[in-house]
Amino acid sequence: MKLLNIKFPNERSPSLIIHIYYLMIAITFTYLYYHKFVQGADFYNPTSPGGIIAVANFESMKPIQLRILIPMIFKALSMLQLVPPKLLFFFINTGLEYLILFSFYFLLGRYFQGKAMNCWLSPIIIYPMIWNLIIMNGQFFYMDFALLLSMIAGFYFIVAKKPNWLLLTFFIGLLNHSGVIYLIMSYLLFNYRELFKIKTIIYSTSMVVIFFGVIYAISYFLPKDTSGQNLVNNSMRNLNLLLEHPPHLLLRDLFFNFGGLHFIVLLFLVKGLWKRFKGPLLYVNLMIIPFLISMFFTFSIEEMRNYAVIIPNVVLLSLMFLSTFDNNFLRPIDTEGNEISVGRHDRQ
Repeated sequence: MKLLNIKFPNERSPSLIIHIYYLMIAITFTYLYYHKFVQGADFYNPTSPGGIIAVANFESMKPIQLRILIPMIFKALSMLQLVPPKLLFFFINTGLEYLILFSFYFLLGRYFQGKAMNCWLSPIIIYPMIWNLIIMNGQFFYMDFALLLSMIAGFYFIVAKKPNWLLLTFFIGLLNHSGVIYLIMSYLLFNYRELFKIKTIIYSTSMVVIFFGVIYAISYFLPKDTSGQNLVNNSMRNLNLLLEHPPHLLLRDLFFNFGGLHFIVLLFLVKGLWKRFKGPLLYVNLMIIPFLISMFFTFSIEEMRNYAVIIPNVVLLSLMFLSTFDNNFLRPIDTEGNEISVGRHDRQ
């Protein structure tokens, strides 16, 4: 029993029993995802967003071909020939899901006191993931788990004030999906008081340079006959969708996105409870606004998986709202780790 209480990899980390807890949840989630999408996917299809082998062989089309991180990892591990391709992808996704839970635990630690509570609370992020990536999702994209992990890790390094690690996460994340560009806005929002300081300018500019540099480098080494575009303007498509899509389907998507957690966020904003959290830890989550605006132009608005980028923000804002109730188990902290009073009883 003492072995299960050992903290790994260091004293700031969860105990071994929590790691087992995360792994069991990761296997369960990946199993559900596998049977809905991966089992029948065609890894060799160059026109499919699930054509992971086609991407690894540089036979796919843009912008899918630009998302090379998971295909390269997949190809390297495939050379060992230990398991069939789809089982290998199952193991990769399980590892990514486990790291999502592990990373979200550390992110929660920057918002709420109580390591033990945060350990058990971290899997709450699975709830909106089930809705956006499984229940409401209709298509297999191999890069979704890695994108969500990149966003959570990026947010953590922003609020933990570790910009060098943020740059590394941003670079690696770009090899998987350009959606990590929203970390630039998050970094600026968190450092809103220091926007014109040299450190903020250097790191934000570095991320912009990394973004264009990585996209250009990958595009340069692609075969010259690679079809498609780096960026697709979906504004007219999305406008037509809003005008022609059956209203009951639009309402369904609106209601079940994030499993309904966004309604808690709206209540948090409308009731003015956000005012009790004024500061960088709140404002960094305002990245949601430019994301939703830009999504109309760059993504397909009916694909619920596209909203996974802001799942961490939606969950954090929902928990901040719940922390304002009296006698709850959530104890918010500021950027220095000091507990703040946000409950009605605390403010009397």
